[in-house]
Amino acid sequence: MTESSRNCVGSETDIDSPESVANMGNEWARERNPLIQEAIRVAVQRLPKRGRSGVTKKHILKVLFLARERLPDGNRVKRDLAYYWYKEGPYSEVVHANIDHMVSDGLVKRHKTNTSVTYLLAPERGLQPVARGADIEAARSEISLVASETPNAHDAVQRTYETAPSKWYTAYNLEFKPQFEKYCMGARAGRDGYADRDMMERLGDAVLDYPTVPEFMGHRMAFMDFAKMANALLRCDPHHVPKDASEWLSGLCSSIWETFAYGVRIHHHDPQYDTHMEKWLAMYSEALDGLERETARCMKLFGDVGVDEPDLAPEIEDMALHPERHRFTPLSLDDVARDGMTHDPGGQMEITPK
Repeated sequence: MTESSRNCVGSETDIDSPESVANMGNEWARERNPLIQEAIRVAVQRLPKRGRSGVTKKHILKVLFLARERLPDGNRVKRDLAYYWYKEGPYSEVVHANIDHMVSDGLVKRHKTNTSVTYLLAPERGLQPVARGADIEAARSEISLVASETPNAHDAVQRTYETAPSKWYTAYNLEFKPQFEKYCMGARAGRDGYADRDMMERLGDAVLDYPTVPEFMGHRMAFMDFAKMANALLRCDPHHVPKDASEWLSGLCSSIWETFAYGVRIHHHDPQYDTHMEKWLAMYSEALDGLERETARCMKLFGDVGVDEPDLAPEIEDMALHPERHRFTPLSLDDVARDGMTHDPGGQMEITPK
């Protein structure tokens, strides 16, 4: 254990001390960091708690990210709060590890139930600062402000998504994906009903907001195939959907996002994570290969799926707008066509009952 590691357990570290700075310069990821632990302590202390349940790790991670964004670049707390963008927004291995260290060292109590894991400061020990100095004082102020502005994890996630490197974090992961997966779950359970217009609009938004960067072209093509199938599923009579279709597409919907997140962290991470690049590139390549195979299987189930031209014939438009009048519905993703993709103008899809 380093000297600074011993300092942060049961005593207060002066981060303005030259030797303390030197020691912290060698710490990374899994090492105990008094600056990070003090930031965590303040976040847990300031966030509202419900009885004994405390606050979630996700809430702490997002609050510290938002506070970090307000700090000047020279602040040491900001320097050590290293993040990368991932599945649920900004994530920090350093914060994650130091929360676990604080639990092991008796500074924080973990409260576990069947549905969640939350954290509370330990009596007496957890109430004492573990670091001091001008930089941590500035961080305390910003963390307190952010905690008051984002009293629950949902608010904190939404706030961080406003700074996301891609609008897709909101359009797909926050707005379309949960709604679509819920619809598929209902279809598998045999619940009647058509998809509402709001869900169709959210699918269209996800198509329009997809980042048009060359690095994501392989993923983009898989997503466009998914969008065609999802559009067809949402437009057709639920009674005429193959039973496997909703299950497969729900799984594909999740895989689309997970693979995208593997790619995003390659391009949007703090410099401390540069050493992860080789591993991350390999993981993204493997995930993309798996996604393409999964997409191909779904396309085979659905058959040949094409996209109609934006100017629909009257009878096709009627089928798209009033699926209840027709046994089969065509695919009609006008937004995909407007997004500059090349399509088969005669393509349309049928879903037949098994």
